[in-house]
Amino acid sequence: MSPAPLRVLIADDHRILREGVALLLAASPGTPRLEVAGEAGSGPEALALAARLAPDVLVLDLALPGLPGIEVARRARARGVPVVVLTMHVSAEHVRQARAAGAAAYVVKGSGVGELAAAVRRAGAGGEGPFPDVAADPLERLTARERQVFVEVARGASNREIAARLGISIHTVNTHRVKLMEKLGVHDAVGLARLATATGLV
Repeated sequence: MSPAPLRVLIADDHRILREGVALLLAASPGTPRLEVAGEAGSGPEALALAARLAPDVLVLDLALPGLPGIEVARRARARGVPVVVLTMHVSAEHVRQARAAGAAAYVVKGSGVGELAAAVRRAGAGGEGPFPDVAADPLERLTARERQVFVEVARGASNREIAARLGISIHTVNTHRVKLMEKLGVHDAVGLARLATATGLV
C-alpha cells in the first residue's frame, strides 16, 4: 500500500513561480508523492492557509508582502508545520535567520526540482537540510567602505555620484570598485548589481 501523499503549501508572491513549482513538485518522482494543497501570495495568506489546510510542509519564499517570510516561518513552526525556504537570497545572514526561525531546509531558486522535492520529503519526515554552505561568504571579506561602494554601484550610481555621497575622491571610488570585483569574482557593474540583489544587500 502506498504511503499517504505529502500535502504541500507554496507561498511566493509571484504567481507564475508558485504554479511552476506546484507542477514540478506534483510531477517529481519519489515516495511519498507530493500533493500541492494550496498556494499563497502573501505572508498573512500563507499563515491563514496553513491554519486552515494543515499542510505537511510549507515551501516559503522569504520576500513576501504583508509579513516577512522569516516571521511566517517562525509562526508556521510554532504551529508544527515544517518549513522549506525557497529563495534567491544566499547571504549568510538570510541563512542564519532562516535557521533561527526553525526552517528545516534552505533551497536557492535556480536549484534543480529534485533538490527541492528531496528537501520537502525530508522535512515532511521530520528531517533537516540542505542548507547552503555560507562559511566562505565573499561579502564578509569586504571592508565597511567597500560595502558602501558596492551598494552604490549596485544601485547604478556613477563614480562621480558615489564620490560625492561618500565624501571621497573619484580615484578612490575606482580603486574600491577594482578591489570589489577582485574579491567578489565579477567583472562589471551588472555583475555587482546581480550579486547585490542575490545576497539581499539591496
